[in-house]
Amino acid sequence: MEKHIIYIGMGSNVSSAVRILLWARRKLRASFGSMCHFSTPVLTDPIDYPYPDKFLNQVGALVTDRPLVVVESLLKSFEEHMRTTRPSRDGQVVLDLDLIWVDGTILRPSDWERPYIQEGVTELHKWVTLADSVLH
Repeated sequence: MEKHIIYIGMGSNVSSAVRILLWARRKLRASFGSMCHFSTPVLTDPIDYPYPDKFLNQVGALVTDRPLVVVESLLKSFEEHMRTTRPSRDGQVVLDLDLIWVDGTILRPSDWERPYIQEGVTELHKWVTLADSVLH
């Protein structure tokens, strides 16, 4: 089976963002086991977003042999679960999980260029390189 190396952008701008991202990390670890690591969360101002609430963002890195459509479906199901179980007001993003880089291909160029994404990728690079070398 083909292994995929994936970077995920993770974020929330609700008051319980710390708990939301902890929940998302637990769900991702339950789904991908030890082949899942996370960068340090960073509080950021909204970028290209009309509402003022700051975001708590971080990057996740996965190595998986699951088809990308399955990975993306899992991420969307986690987002939907949080939207339906957590109260929010206009402009709040309870949970955002996006595939931003897969196997060397940038899927979301505007996200990829953001400083907090680059910092998170840099933080996770050593782990991703080690995980990739172990698998090949």
